[in-house]
Amino acid sequence: MTEENAAPAEGQAAPNDGAPPAAPASWLDTLDADAKGYVEAKGFKDPAAVLKSYQNLEKLRGVPEDRLLKLPETMDNLADLAPIYDKLGRPEGPDAYTRALGEDFNDDAFKGIAAKAHELGLNDTQFKGLQEITGNMAAQVKEQMEESAAAEFDAWKAKNDQGFKDAARVMAQAGVTEDQLAGILSGKKSALYDFLAKFGAKTSESPVIRGEQPGGDFNMSPDAARQKIGELMGDKTFMDAYTSTNSKVRAPAIARIEMLHKAAAKGG
Repeated sequence: MTEENAAPAEGQAAPNDGAPPAAPASWLDTLDADAKGYVEAKGFKDPAAVLKSYQNLEKLRGVPEDRLLKLPETMDNLADLAPIYDKLGRPEGPDAYTRALGEDFNDDAFKGIAAKAHELGLNDTQFKGLQEITGNMAAQVKEQMEESAAAEFDAWKAKNDQGFKDAARVMAQAGVTEDQLAGILSGKKSALYDFLAKFGAKTSESPVIRGEQPGGDFNMSPDAARQKIGELMGDKTFMDAYTSTNSKVRAPAIARIEMLHKAAAKGG
């Protein structure tokens, strides 16, 4: 046997004769320990299985890396959710929201609602939808309340015809319209004061006849009392009350005339 064909001595490496090295016993032998453990845990049988899994992941993801969302462990911390809200279209600040409730809506109230919407992560489309449904619900509630109030009034009017006529007469005397009355009932302070101003102007047009004082004296001279009696007899509104079939309306008018006659009689 020649020297070239001699077997290598024990402990020596086989000479490199230009042939490729022998393939590893398994494809897993090319991986480091962590990668090998991951593959074994996932149950990948061969490199083709790994490749197929990655292709399926890309299909499932379907978007670039910068469009992926990473959810926090809990959904209770708004600070942790802030990056997600921003990616979902939350505007930079509350002032950037669209105002769908209209310019008549209270400005401070809208700013407060917008601030809370921004804190909770709503995007502009979501906030507009919330405003629209809020406005619609408020309009429906208002309409229902008006319908209920109208039904209650109609029921009262049907049972109190004379009372309605008396109330309408007082309103007419004071110059108060239905719209102004509605303003009073809605709590508008200006409407209430407008009513009181008109009522006060009407009541101040004629002297107040005070009740009989100790000693039978009245705060009106006989001549003034006789003149007032003549005025009242020519006053249609007073005469309507004086001749009313409703005793509650008629009694004060009769009492007033009687007091004036007593005051007039003092002059003989």
